[in-house]
Amino acid sequence: MKRNLSKIFLAVAVCMFLLSGIALSAEADGKVTLGKRSSGEVILQDDSPRANRTLVNVGQVAMWIYADGGSAITPGGDSGLFYPRGSTPNTAVIFQDGMVWGGLVNDGETPALRVGGQTYSIGTVPGAILSKGVPEDKDDLAVRRVWRIRRDYPIANLQQDAAEFFQINASAVTTGNMDQLRALYKSDWVDWPAEKGAPFYDVDGDGIYTPGFYTDATGVEWPKLRPADGEEFNAAIHADEPGVAGADQVVWLVANDLSDNEVSSMYGSPSIGLEMQLTIWAYARSDAVGNIIFKQFRVIYKGTETTPVNATIDSMYMCQWSDPDLGGAGDDFAGCDTTLSLGFAYNSSSNDAVFSKAGLAPPASGYDFFAGPLVEDPEGTAIFGLKERPGFRNLPMTSFAFFAAGQGDSDPTRGGNYDGTRQWWNLLRGFRPRPEEPAEPWTNPFTTERVMFRVPGEDLNGSASAANWIDENPGDRRILLVSGPFTMAYADTQEVVVAVIGALGSDRISSVSALKFYDKSAQFAFDNLFDLPKPPPAPSVTGTALDGRILLNWGDKPDAVSATEKHENKGYTFEGYNIYQLPNAGANQSQGVRIATYDVIDEATVISQDAFDESSGLVLNLPVQFGTNSGIFHSEVFTKDVIRDKPLLNGQVYYFGVSAYNFNGAEVTKTLESPMSVVTVVPQTAKPGDRLHAAVGDTVSGVDHAAGPSDGFVVVKVIDPTKVTGDDYTVTFRIDTVSADLTDPEHPVYETEDVWDLTNTTTGAKVLEKQTNQSGDEAYLIVDGLMVKVFGAPSDFARMANGDPAIIEVANENGPLAEADFDANGAPFGGNNVWHSLNSSSSADRYFVSTASADESALGFNAALAVPFDFEIRFTTLEEGSYGWWAFTDGSVGKIPLTIWNVGSGTPDDASDDVQYIPIMFEGGGTPGSYTPDHGPDGAFGYPAFDRIYFYAPAPGNTYADHHADIEADGSLDADYSAASREFGRVLVCDFDQNGAPPIPGTVVRMYTTKPNTPKDLFTFSTAGLNPTTSTAAKEADMDLINVFPNPYYGLHEFETNRFQRSVTFSHLPAQCTIRIFSLAGVLVRTIEKDDDKQFSAWDLLNEQGLPIASGLYLANVEVPNFGSRILKIAIVMEQQYLDYY
Repeated sequence: MKRNLSKIFLAVAVCMFLLSGIALSAEADGKVTLGKRSSGEVILQDDSPRANRTLVNVGQVAMWIYADGGSAITPGGDSGLFYPRGSTPNTAVIFQDGMVWGGLVNDGETPALRVGGQTYSIGTVPGAILSKGVPEDKDDLAVRRVWRIRRDYPIANLQQDAAEFFQINASAVTTGNMDQLRALYKSDWVDWPAEKGAPFYDVDGDGIYTPGFYTDATGVEWPKLRPADGEEFNAAIHADEPGVAGADQVVWLVANDLSDNEVSSMYGSPSIGLEMQLTIWAYARSDAVGNIIFKQFRVIYKGTETTPVNATIDSMYMCQWSDPDLGGAGDDFAGCDTTLSLGFAYNSSSNDAVFSKAGLAPPASGYDFFAGPLVEDPEGTAIFGLKERPGFRNLPMTSFAFFAAGQGDSDPTRGGNYDGTRQWWNLLRGFRPRPEEPAEPWTNPFTTERVMFRVPGEDLNGSASAANWIDENPGDRRILLVSGPFTMAYADTQEVVVAVIGALGSDRISSVSALKFYDKSAQFAFDNLFDLPKPPPAPSVTGTALDGRILLNWGDKPDAVSATEKHENKGYTFEGYNIYQLPNAGANQSQGVRIATYDVIDEATVISQDAFDESSGLVLNLPVQFGTNSGIFHSEVFTKDVIRDKPLLNGQVYYFGVSAYNFNGAEVTKTLESPMSVVTVVPQTAKPGDRLHAAVGDTVSGVDHAAGPSDGFVVVKVIDPTKVTGDDYTVTFRIDTVSADLTDPEHPVYETEDVWDLTNTTTGAKVLEKQTNQSGDEAYLIVDGLMVKVFGAPSDFARMANGDPAIIEVANENGPLAEADFDANGAPFGGNNVWHSLNSSSSADRYFVSTASADESALGFNAALAVPFDFEIRFTTLEEGSYGWWAFTDGSVGKIPLTIWNVGSGTPDDASDDVQYIPIMFEGGGTPGSYTPDHGPDGAFGYPAFDRIYFYAPAPGNTYADHHADIEADGSLDADYSAASREFGRVLVCDFDQNGAPPIPGTVVRMYTTKPNTPKDLFTFSTAGLNPTTSTAAKEADMDLINVFPNPYYGLHEFETNRFQRSVTFSHLPAQCTIRIFSLAGVLVRTIEKDDDKQFSAWDLLNEQGLPIASGLYLANVEVPNFGSRILKIAIVMEQQYLDYY
């Protein structure tokens, strides 16, 4: 008992000592553990998950935010605004920030001078003010809440989001973590507090927030969104949508200052009766706007219980307060740019201890007052509620100050001392915090003149002077951006919009240049009310681990592919994909290595635009996209680690990202790139007991054209062998109605397109629908691990085996050709090839077909008109022939011993669809009006040829008979009955035997064209035997593969990311097993219970007590239920440890 009491006494004593140390440090640096947010609460277990803390983290900046209005500090009390997001280790640029207000309150109570808001102490509590002096219950879970939404939550890769939200490593994030976060996003979407003032898009215009959901063809539930610009409302997919400014992520909360305890404990002021609605938003972009978080503070004067209706707050100010810590806290400078209303912090040295560990240069961070409080101005136009308001203007930043812990001017006194209020009042008005009275102004140290803006110098590399006053004494900075004064009356609403910006250049000074560039971009966005073009939605990517290889697949979700590739916005259209290898899961594009670009084949390849150049610190016109007209791909296999310049290693963790970008050549900013979808993949052999029976790139054999006349074909490639089903499939074709114009119900106009579907006939599921791609490129979708490439027939002549056009003699004077008359090239078409080849020897006359050129080019084949029809020349007697028209010379007409026909598409024996064409002739060197072999030699062999024949269809509404009758009437042609364009022409019938006679009557020459896929066509194939298998025998055999690496372990290995995370990894493990590690003396050192679907399990080289093990030999007994055990020997050599500090 005494022993236990002594422990308690010791613990209390230690706590008291630590607390006293905190109190002392509070005076020294102003950072106290009172800022810890240990009360932050996340409730995810019930049907309505909710949280009273969250992050805005969709772009390159991640910031904590709490239901009471506190922000930019972690739940543990550390720096809580991170930039660039996802660095390893985490790199923070802000310790804490908040909005401070103060003024002279004329409500009959004293003191009149009051200050509130959020600094290290939080003077607001969760909840709205329902009526004068009556707040919501701050302890109600439905009130003590912060809401966060993003429209892509159903399929977005939430790995980094979950890592930040749950405060764990990205590699430790589970599917369950991400599912919890999706549930929270949905709950916040459903419960979006529009009735309290949260912004939303009121699609139906009824003033009431009414969300909706729908399930897509793949079973994913989506929130209904507002219609896009120019899109018609569709109740199936459209509904009210939460959000503002077209943002990709929005956070909202409401708080108030009616808790006297919280307000007075800050700086001794009583409550004013203010409600603060805070809307925070960000954009998932890779350009300047992606480095910014926007904050809209809406403050409503609702009053305390005793506030009279004629109350006012005079000389009121709003201040964006921040404690920036750029990595290390004690080496920062401050600065401001009065032309931009920008206040910022930057590093004083060329190396920051924290950022250097992440391999980064010192950053810069800052704030911009985009819209200060509203004041009347008859000639002005303000922005309020992201709308223009004439007759007002927004106050700019009216003063900027900084001070530092432990230096001449430091934090206002906290802890309920009213002196803190008086000190803040001085700061808000542009004075030093102390003395409280009489207030002393800030002065330029070189001129002693009164200033409202401290350190506004621009040459940060230069020397400080009266004209270039810059910060010189580094320290732990606080910065204050103030706007005011203005007056608020009871029930008035005021609003300020502030942006917090992170920037990273090649050094500390170029980081400031980048910050100003980003700020200008953000100001442009704000001035245009965020009506900005957007990048395409990020692709949805999956990664498959293979043996020494990684497969990335962003083509297996049809809706996601369509959303990305059909995205059009303000003249920007989808252009391509970029693939990156990344150093960690949270890295951005600039930190990774671009390893591939797949782009649309067009004129936009390398795309240049104005961009910030880190090396020079200037804005230059630089290449930003590097297309090669490769065409679009939806998957790729990688075997090389480009970051380390070596092959991929099994068991190593790799990170890849895929983004999409667009293009608009008419704009200054020509391209916008989406954020990356990041996947974490560990290459590995198949899991124990599993066997793959196909490989990436294999072609599925046995595709059968089971029905139909088309010249199309289907090729099936294996993309992901782990997902092949072993099932049977069919490809079918149909005509789909794209749109219908029913303006005239009796004569509706339909727009249609040819589509194909892929059906798994084993399950009956239609796995792909309404596909239009028949080009044979690589842009097909991927399903069940397969890319089914449907090839349409080329728009061309049908081709014989030798590649020549299929111009075939199918009959002669003896009737239809018998098989004995077929030649090898003509046989597949049921006849004898006569293109540059003699007709059948069974005929008494010998001829062949040619044209004016040596090849077929002179035929002038017009595929748009000719395909898919077949054509015939039918030779007759002169009397039975048709009238030719020598239109190209003198307009002569005359009888020719042949007729020409369109005989339909693949229906030569069906005369019902035959159309007689009008033969237009050209005599060459001969005589117009007479079909004789005096044209001159053909282009291939030089044989005498009859007049050229051109195939012209009758014009709409006409027939050949009209042409014939016109000539018969008076021997001349009085009108042109032919269409404007011909299918082909310059057909020469060559007189091989030079007897001067055309082919004998009864001879028929048919010209075949290709036939597209139609609803008559059917293709079938099977993947039987290609699907992965699992067997007990294989699992038993794989017991021998269980291993551990590296072995021996020599102090470190390349999988370790730092010297504090030592490990060896067991591999080829089944889902469930127990690993017991013993010393050679038989002492149990560590037990690892494995129960997951991974085949790897790491031992951190700690014993059961969490202490590092000693160097030596160890035995590992891997026990597998139902399969026995395997013994492994492990040699461990631990490195010598040295203290960093002593």
